[in-house]
Amino acid sequence: MARGSWGQSKLLTQKSWAIIKENRYLLTFPVLGFLVSLVPLAIFWVPAGYYMLNNNNVIAFIFIVVGVFANQIVISISGGGLVAAADSELSGGHSSVRHGLGRALARIIPLIGWAFIATVVNTIVGFIQGRGGGAVDALRNLAAAGILAMWQIVTFFVLPFIVLEGRGPIAAIKDSFALFKAKWGVQIFGGVRIGGLIGLATILPGILLAAIGFFLALTDVTAGIAAGVGLIVIGILLFMVGALLISTMKGIFSVVLFRYAQNGTIEGGFTEPELAGAIRTTR
Repeated sequence: MARGSWGQSKLLTQKSWAIIKENRYLLTFPVLGFLVSLVPLAIFWVPAGYYMLNNNNVIAFIFIVVGVFANQIVISISGGGLVAAADSELSGGHSSVRHGLGRALARIIPLIGWAFIATVVNTIVGFIQGRGGGAVDALRNLAAAGILAMWQIVTFFVLPFIVLEGRGPIAAIKDSFALFKAKWGVQIFGGVRIGGLIGLATILPGILLAAIGFFLALTDVTAGIAAGVGLIVIGILLFMVGALLISTMKGIFSVVLFRYAQNGTIEGGFTEPELAGAIRTTR
């Protein structure tokens, strides 16, 4: 199978989905993380909106950043729990939501440190992004997207290093990059080839349905408004389902790829060529 082909992405997605079907409880981690993460966002972003309406932008910004930080902590814990549970299942053992979260919470301090670093990076990228529609703003958006893409690659193994290997956040970032460099070199282009099939089946239709629903909701016809609202709801649900599935697959696959890159161990029904070609690299 050609490296970089759509077929390879589809195959990796199908095999990751097979792991989820055998261990459906793994879906609980991103779902739980999403639901719990709404709490800090509500606590901090509602006051932020109030201060913005009253032109207290500095205070509003502080509330927004703190909310993002708290949200990132929740996501890091749920992601760490998924990594711990997936590692146990893939290595032939048995795990559970409680077991996975227990292992993640045992590494709570490093996970908070990682959440802080991720928040700082996301905040900096937010400042880089353009706010208008001019050429300069387009270049800024392109630069921000490039930074985020590379950051996601460099930090792909951070949670496995923190939860499974006991690293601190900074050491985990360094080791994650070093592992990628040792296995795939520095000519990395794009990201991990997984989840594209799910995106086409759920996220893309979700966006299209929500967009159509938005325009229908703007009409003066009652039936059109009702249909528009319905399509928006369906679109949002499809988008959320797709995002949660992809998040679960990437968490599981990060463990598979981590063990392969670390010591050549092949788990989860994958093959060596599939794992070797899972990262897009320039020729």
